[in-house]
Amino acid sequence: HMRIGDFPKYYSGEAKAPVLTIFIGGNHEASNHNWELYYGGWAAPNIYFLGYSGCVTVGNIRIAGVSGIYNARDYHLAYYERPPYVHKEDKIRVYHTRHYEVFKLSLLKEPVSIMLSH
Repeated sequence: HMRIGDFPKYYSGEAKAPVLTIFIGGNHEASNHNWELYYGGWAAPNIYFLGYSGCVTVGNIRIAGVSGIYNARDYHLAYYERPPYVHKEDKIRVYHTRHYEVFKLSLLKEPVSIMLSH
């Protein structure tokens, strides 16, 4: 998880995902980049980040997701970490799922076809 991999090729436009790719954050993504797309958005051509929690409709399929991993200690806290993440604890806690994100998804009125979580 400490190496860049091939995402920079997609981000720069050198490569393009052959199909629409929708993703959520976990503990192996670039948290600083994901924070810039907190509400979701295009991370690269044809690659969409659902945000820290979000829902999109593709055709007639509703896809929702919540980013991060569960940690009981941080679950009920607000986000206080801000980039650049210079403290080791912030680098770890920034990808912990917060109750607020799950609560936002609980407000969805229409059914969800696919739910993503880490």
